[in-house]
Amino acid sequence: MAIRSFSSQFDDTTSNRSIDNDAPLPLRQEYIDAVYLLLERQPNGFNKTDERRLYNVVSQSLGIQPSGEPYSGFRYAISRDVNKVSWERFYDLIIRVGAEIPAIFRTEYGMLVNQLLASYRIAWELRDDGRLHRVLPGAIGDQIEAAFRELSQPRFAAALISFQEGMAAYNDRPQRGRDACKNIFDALEAVAKEIGQKPRGTFGDVLSDIRKSQFLSSETIASLQKLYDLANNNFRHGMTSSFVLKPAEVDYVAVSCLAAILMFVRL
Repeated sequence: MAIRSFSSQFDDTTSNRSIDNDAPLPLRQEYIDAVYLLLERQPNGFNKTDERRLYNVVSQSLGIQPSGEPYSGFRYAISRDVNKVSWERFYDLIIRVGAEIPAIFRTEYGMLVNQLLASYRIAWELRDDGRLHRVLPGAIGDQIEAAFRELSQPRFAAALISFQEGMAAYNDRPQRGRDACKNIFDALEAVAKEIGQKPRGTFGDVLSDIRKSQFLSSETIASLQKLYDLANNNFRHGMTSSFVLKPAEVDYVAVSCLAAILMFVRL
């Protein structure tokens, strides 16, 4: 790839990806350069009409009225407009422009975008579905995929809906921490109730039965109880207090619930 062909070798694509509430101005400009790099290589060329269309798409998708003939040219106008908008709108633009990239360049577009995001330590990556997803260490990503597979069973339909809503909130920009934690825990509770045959019960009821039967080790039960207490004290039903868990704590809740879901499903 021609973008950051030398410096990219020093980028770490998974660790230290902690920026999820900013789109640095240099990133925006490098992104525009990457888009032009692809479009100017089209087999049929990239003429002024094509460039005007790109300019109109960028401006209007950002809520900016395009000029008939912007001074200093379309590329300058695009760069100027992209710098003006809030960071969230820049990431919306990545997705919108992706729809304009010719099919033969879609894979390369994703690679270029992800290289830039990694270089700036952005906590998102563009995937084949055309959406931005939060970057997670490989082991956690594997857990998420495993959870989706396991919850595809008909008996876990309710849990799957909650899990999907939780992951949507987790991946949102900015992240909706309370909704992510609540829905992912709701998925865990639904799975536990199904496995424990407590359709009208609670996660606490399932734990009580497990504790009486000693079906799991006391240490495992204690860890599940602590997770339940964390949920009840911070984001469960009917809570009106402000959500105070830090992003790293949201990660902890999500990972803990994922592990517990897989454990219950596989019992």
